[in-house]
Amino acid sequence: MVSNKGQWIVPRAEGYSTNKKLRNKIISGIENVMFNPYVPGNAEFKPLETEFASAIGMNHAIAVQSATAGLILSLRACNVGLGDEVITVGNSDISTTAAISIVGATIVLVDILENDYTIDVEKVESAITERTKVIIPVDLYGHPSDCIALRRIADDRGLMIVEDAALAIGAKYDNHHVGYYADLTTVSLAAAKPLSSSGNAGMVFTNNYELAEKVSLFRGYGREFDDNRNPPLSYEHVVEGFNLPMDPLQAVIVRSKLPYLEEWTEKRRMIASKYCDALCNKDVKLPSFSDYANPSFSSYVILITNRDELNVEMRKRGIETGTHYVPAMHKQEVYKSHLIGRSNLPVTERIADQLLALPIHPEMSKKQIDFVLTALKELL
Repeated sequence: MVSNKGQWIVPRAEGYSTNKKLRNKIISGIENVMFNPYVPGNAEFKPLETEFASAIGMNHAIAVQSATAGLILSLRACNVGLGDEVITVGNSDISTTAAISIVGATIVLVDILENDYTIDVEKVESAITERTKVIIPVDLYGHPSDCIALRRIADDRGLMIVEDAALAIGAKYDNHHVGYYADLTTVSLAAAKPLSSSGNAGMVFTNNYELAEKVSLFRGYGREFDDNRNPPLSYEHVVEGFNLPMDPLQAVIVRSKLPYLEEWTEKRRMIASKYCDALCNKDVKLPSFSDYANPSFSSYVILITNRDELNVEMRKRGIETGTHYVPAMHKQEVYKSHLIGRSNLPVTERIADQLLALPIHPEMSKKQIDFVLTALKELL
């Protein structure tokens, strides 16, 4: 299944080579945090947040422990709690639904679109009740949700949008980075993500100053920090918060990689284009997108009826393919008794049974790309 060295010939994600290329820059930053007595532990937060916000064209960015933490903090900032309902999808990581449960709200699932696997806007509108407070679209695989349409619905019904763009850093919709039409957006910067740390890390961003301040407040135990992120002299807590800042060493790594975001995203799009050209006449369903969307392709996924067989054969050849979110959230034992909408998700269920993710990352060589394409042509 793997090469003679015990490694995949073509891994699905690969951060090792990138880390090696940026080794000197990363180590210099880590040493500055670890061994400079005049540098506080949170010194990397402010420059990273400023540079991150600038890179994606937003006003505010808040560095957090993970994308999951970002969702929890965002929901708290939107005053979501017991008795409220939050609409989202079932084809996502458990972090999306868990964040809703953790703040005490009720999870309401709606189905997705078959072309790009994002939330079906028409289903959202019919799921809104007097208890609905937030919509969480998930930009799965780097495919941006239709947040223009969702924004219209949210404004009309007095709701807020917390965009789960965990896998979509670099993606754009209507020429804006994901998050532009949301009230708050969270992305994952964990290891193996398109813009990665070496462990867990995330970022919340927004154009709303008050929401940014709330997220920052909840992130830091509910204590008010000054403009330079220095802690207050007293231990007075304005709200009951959490201890969920980004680890400063992870902030160093993310900051070292941020300047390459656009370049790496374009490389992913190039590989996705090659997959599309090679598979367009095969018996598989490829993702398709609206004219507004410019995906970042954290994964390139296809739908095929004999998914499991193809997955086994590709992996035998040393190509790390894989499945995602099987079973879907509404089929998970942990959610057996407390989900709304679980009985009406046919597209979600079909995609869970047929979806296969192919390798895609900026470190893929031409030889590796051709190796994958040859295998697909032979097996399909």
